[in-house]
Formats: sequence, structure tokens, C-alpha cells
Amino acid sequence: MGYGLIAVAFLLFGVVSWKAWEGALGLVAIIALAGAFGAFWVGRKKVDAQVRKKLDMPAKVLFTLVGIMALLRHPIDIEEGVRAPIYEAIALYIDQVDTGTFILYACIAMAVKFVGVISSAFAWHLLLKGQGIRFPFWSKIMTAFLIGRFIGTFLPSTLGLDGYTLYEAGRYSGQWPRAITAKALEKFIGVTGLFLGMVVTMPFGYQVIVDVTTKMGQPESAPLLAGAIAAVAGGVSAVVVVGLVWPSIIQWFARLFERILGGIGPLKKLVGILNQFTNAVGAYRGKVGLLMLALASKFVTHFTTAAVYFFTALAIGVTTAEFWPITFGSTIQILATLLSPTIAGEGAREAFQALLLSEQLGGVAQAVLSGALGFIAAEAATLWGGMFLWTRKAGWRPKFAEVDGQQVDYAWIDDEDDGGFDAEKIAKARAEHTQK
Repeated sequence: MGYGLIAVAFLLFGVVSWKAWEGALGLVAIIALAGAFGAFWVGRKKVDAQVRKKLDMPAKVLFTLVGIMALLRHPIDIEEGVRAPIYEAIALYIDQVDTGTFILYACIAMAVKFVGVISSAFAWHLLLKGQGIRFPFWSKIMTAFLIGRFIGTFLPSTLGLDGYTLYEAGRYSGQWPRAITAKALEKFIGVTGLFLGMVVTMPFGYQVIVDVTTKMGQPESAPLLAGAIAAVAGGVSAVVVVGLVWPSIIQWFARLFERILGGIGPLKKLVGILNQFTNAVGAYRGKVGLLMLALASKFVTHFTTAAVYFFTALAIGVTTAEFWPITFGSTIQILATLLSPTIAGEGAREAFQALLLSEQLGGVAQAVLSGALGFIAAEAATLWGGMFLWTRKAGWRPKFAEVDGQQVDYAWIDDEDDGGFDAEKIAKARAEHTQK
């Protein structure tokens, strides 16, 4: 049954691929895509776990490649009465880009992104300190972040960055439960930093919402859409901030939901998430200042990531680019990219950038270029972290690793039995710890 459904999913996705190649994504393609997702999702649950793992990556690669093809072959108006695929529009536009301008603003974009990476590493440093674990920041925390980003370029989701930084923290401190608790809270704070970015930039970037609703033929719905974004982003931010300061309030609501509506599937999952959050916060009792500083650092991380797209727009010669609308639109694009089932967000990033910011960036071709360049700038700013990975020999140790003020005795680390970094093993350890 499971294999039959998976076969149906791939056949339906073949229809989507054919329509994408023709640049004719319409109702037929949408129905086929929905059917493919449904069949794959159900079929995947009916096969062995090992087979499931072997299927996931090829499926994600296929979806990413077809998504990029669909985007680049989608026809748009390049001049009055003339339509051409997006890749042709990009080729025509690239010839107009000034080399000097491109290099200047591309370098600025990389520098801005690197500030965000430093800020994110600092938040991780703070959360480890809150658990009594202290490493040298630049030579251990920062280099681990760069290695993690390097590995993450070739792995799905955030397994590379999250997994590697957790691996080093747990290995060199010997305190896996504390490191996993810090990582769990980092994930909550990280997402909140992105939602805070939306809340802060939306008043200045409201024109993006007007542009999107106008494109949909419903400009009058702009205030309603803005209200929905503010409610979701502001609501998540408020819950996390309140939870960091007064975790007992969130615990009370979690118990109330569990008692009244806890048996309902989605709410049961919500209660579980709230309990994970409050359990992690509970390990930082009396350290509200540290938690607020970590949250501020994550806000800077996501704000600078969104701001990168303003500078990539300038790099490709969009002289009419405005900082706030592009930054606000890019926060939504980043969230959509994180949720997309593509490798490193490829294809989805550029598609959402075109959907949200084509008006602000002067056209679809410019929006796709800006989105792609934003990814390249981010990778270029951190990909050299691979050099640190190559120098991390079996005998490497941080200059110091303190737990509760005491230096860790590295003698307990057995290099032969360590097995090195394994993203799946680390993810499993985190999941097991969360369920306890």
C-alpha cells in the first residue's frame, strides 16, 4: 500500500514537472501537486523507517529542482506585448548591472550577514553560560558556528548548524542534558527573534502588504492582512517574552488547555510545545537579563538577515530600493523559506521574494536575482568555516571548558569511541531528551 502510494506520488509529480517545463503552472499542476503531496505523505507513513529516510532526501532534491525550474521558466511580461520566461528576463537584466556597484554592495551584504552570524553565536554563548557552561567565544563558539553553517549548506533543515554546535558543547563540557536544554531554548528564542523583526518593521514596510493585496485584486484587504500578521507575529513574541519573564503564567495556561481541551490533536501538540518551552526556561530561573539579551541578539540576527536583501537589491542596480519595505517583506520570505520543503530554501526563497517584493524591486527578474544573491552572500560570508572543520583534529580541545566555574577534565574523552559528528544521532538525542 505504502509503495503504491509513493509511486502514485512520483507519477503525479511527473505531471507537475512537465507543466513546470512548459511554463504552464495552472489548475492541473496545482491539483497534481496536491495529490502528489498527499499520496507521498500517507505512503511515507506506511513504509519502514529506514526506507523512509532513503526516500526523504531524493524527494526533497526533486522538489527543489522542479521548483527552481518552475520559477525560471514561468513566463512574465518583459515589455509591452512581449512575454518570456523569467530566466530570459534575468539574462537581459544582468547585462545592465554595473560591476563596481555590484562588488561594493555585495561585500556590504556579506558584512551585514556576518554581523548577524556573530550575534547568533553570542546568543548561544549566553544560553550556555546560563547553564553553567563556558567556552572561549571566538576560538570555540564562533568557529563552531561557522563549521555548523558550512555543514548545514549540505544538509537538510538546520541539522548542520544546530547539530554541530550542540555536538561540540555536549562533547567538550560533558554536560549533554544542559547543552540540549540550552539548544531547545535557543530554537524558541530564535523563531521569536524573526517574529519580532516582522512586528518592528511592519509599520514602516506596510506598502508591501498593499502591493500584495493589490496584485491579488483585493487592495481593501490590506488592513486585515496586516492585522493577521501582527496578531500571529506579535502573539508568538508576546507568549515567549512573557514565558521568559514569568514562566508560571505559561505553565498555568498549558495546564488549563490540557485539562479542558488537551484531548484534541492540535491542542495536545500545542500543550506539548508549551511544556517544552517552560521546562527549558525553568533551567534559567533568576536569569531574566541573560535571556532578554539572548533574545535581543537573535532579533539582530534575523533583522540583519532580512536587511541583506536591501543591499543585494542595490548590488544589482535597483536605485529605487527602500530599506524598510524590503526588510519587512524579507522577514516574511525568510519564514516562508524556513517552512518550505526545499534544500536550503532554494527556489522557495526566490519565488516568495518575487511574490512579495517585485513591485519594490522593479520587477520579477530583479526580485529573483536579489533573492538568489542574498543566499549567495550569506553562504560566502560563512562558507569558509570549512577551514576550521579541517583543522578540528581528534586531539583538538578548546583553550578552556568550564562547568560551574570548574575546568573540565578532558581525559574522559575517548577519541577512538567518539565517532565524530553525526547529525542524525544528535537530532535523536535531542528528541529523546525533549520527551523526558
